[in-house]
Amino acid sequence: MSTTISKKAIIAKLRQLPSLPAIVQEVIASFHDADLDITLLANKIAQDQGLSAKLLRVANSSFYGLQRKVGSIQDAVVVLGFDSVRSLALTAGMAQAFPPAPGSLFDRQAYWQRSFRVAAISKALAKNFRHDQQLAFIAGMFYDIGQLVLDLCIPEKFSALLEQQASSGLFLHEIERSDLGFDHAEIGAELILLWNFPQKIEQVVRYWHRPEQQEAFAPLVCMVHVAASLESGARGEDLIDGLSKRCCSCMQMTWERIEVCLPPPDQLEAATSLVQSS
Repeated sequence: MSTTISKKAIIAKLRQLPSLPAIVQEVIASFHDADLDITLLANKIAQDQGLSAKLLRVANSSFYGLQRKVGSIQDAVVVLGFDSVRSLALTAGMAQAFPPAPGSLFDRQAYWQRSFRVAAISKALAKNFRHDQQLAFIAGMFYDIGQLVLDLCIPEKFSALLEQQASSGLFLHEIERSDLGFDHAEIGAELILLWNFPQKIEQVVRYWHRPEQQEAFAPLVCMVHVAASLESGARGEDLIDGLSKRCCSCMQMTWERIEVCLPPPDQLEAATSLVQSS
């Protein structure tokens, strides 16, 4: 086990990261605001031209399949609803705040695309299993943010771990725990806490790949757990066999219940609209 990189040192580096853009901080804070002024926040989002452009690109993509194009943030709020616009603004803002690092083996565009697909599947599962769809989308979007953190904080070491994963076929979190003594899920959860996301999101980030270790059962953790497996290509009974037995039992998950709510592949590919650099 490596003794040169500690979890404590990584967390200390997290506190030294540049602050998130003000609008992203406001969007996160809005989840805790019972008296939120929706119009005011939408207007602030609209004032950020780069953020608005990315958001509208996705709103007009095949993911939403709108009959007419939306041309403004206010229009998007009317057509899609504020919760959807807020989720997209948070996603686009985060992707914009952390551009690709030169020389890194970590493909951030692929990371955001994969995260968007997990988010979309999580939202679809939440609708079918009658849970908060927008919270599921956000949880899916940031479920694996610990990978981004390690690439930011220890880029050379993380690149070496990615190389080891590619050559060994092992799961990345297994390699991390063997080499570092902790994994990116633990670090990602610390960042989510630092940024003051809702506690349910922190639970997802910490436990999505090992939901059986939750102290209290959380449906949101299980939905993202399932969504990540689906995104990686698992289907049918192979999917069910690979899922946490606790999740399947508590949520009565079967392949039949999951299959009927999966978004079409062309919708999922709308992820590219969100993470394009231009």
